Amino acid sequence: MASISPPASSIQFAVKAPPFQKQPSLLGRYSCAAISCAIFSVWFQLAFQFNEPDNTHKIHSYHTPLFLTTFYLVSLPLLKRITQKYLSPYYDVRAYLKETMVLYNVAQVALNGWMVYRFIDALVYRGHPFIGDMHTINTGTPFITWVHYCDKYLEFFDTYFMVLRGRMDQVSFLHVYHHYSITWAWFFAINLFPGGDSYFGAMLNSFIHVLMYSYYVLALLKIPCPWKRFITQAQLLQFTSVVIYNIFGLRMWLKSGECEWQHLTCTAIQVWEMMSLFLLFSFFYKRSYSNKAKTASSKNKLERLSSEDTIQTVSSDDTLSSGDSKAASIAKDSSKLSSNDDECHKVVKAVVKGAANVAEATTRDMKKVKSRVVKVC
Repeated sequence: MASISPPASSIQFAVKAPPFQKQPSLLGRYSCAAISCAIFSVWFQLAFQFNEPDNTHKIHSYHTPLFLTTFYLVSLPLLKRITQKYLSPYYDVRAYLKETMVLYNVAQVALNGWMVYRFIDALVYRGHPFIGDMHTINTGTPFITWVHYCDKYLEFFDTYFMVLRGRMDQVSFLHVYHHYSITWAWFFAINLFPGGDSYFGAMLNSFIHVLMYSYYVLALLKIPCPWKRFITQAQLLQFTSVVIYNIFGLRMWLKSGECEWQHLTCTAIQVWEMMSLFLLFSFFYKRSYSNKAKTASSKNKLERLSSEDTIQTVSSDDTLSSGDSKAASIAKDSSKLSSNDDECHKVVKAVVKGAANVAEATTRDMKKVKSRVVKVC
């Protein structure tokens, strides 16, 4: 089971490759899909090599999970270096892997859906006890648990696809720890306690995988997924349910007096695995959605500030407009006053000129009268 990223997580193929990257041909893309089919067929032969075994014996020694999980951890940095140095600069790896990833995720949906069906069939029609059983192995659940364990190795491709696509941000401690530890948990389960109540965790995990890999398929095909936001919550509910189931089952085993060390060991391993994943997924969920809330809050704050700035700008524009109109009015009044002053000056000049003319005419008349008086005398 791979961890989900809010976000994100997501699978994006809309990003255009740089112009210097070689775009894949149809033959190249389907060649990658064919190689993946070859790998899946090998896994299928190894996982289904038995015909409904009762799994009362050890399937293989610890050397197999030790080698494969160690190879998983060592291969990640090597694959990262190869991808960054030799693949990503020259090839559009995302485009090459699209059909391969669609095929892989569809196969996971079908496989996990089949496992859920077989577990329910064992409970409903084959008489497998729901809880409190330690020994029932003839209902087919041990074989389905074995296939579920083998699928843990196939799920390593979740991480490989992330590295090849350059999404190292998704290869977190939670993601790697989960794939590594869950493989060992089911190895001990299939060897120490293959029947009885061991089916429950595998059944819930398979159901969660149907939801998760269905979401991946829809994301690759750019189809909205209605249950995307509930996947991490469903995973947390799964971890809690398995722990509660184990506690009630353990009480029933102890009362029966048939509980042995391997049952206690498997229960302790599964409870530890579920509790550690619950804590890690809780931190992931809280951090992811708190960041989303902060982003949304910041966005709303920016929109509010932008709105206030717009209002202030409009207000300032209105103020400036009113100020401009006032200034225009003042200028108009000033022009009116200046024109009135000019008219006054003209009137005063006319009056002074008229008075000067009158005074000049009076002086002339006085001179004429004086000359006449002198002549008469």
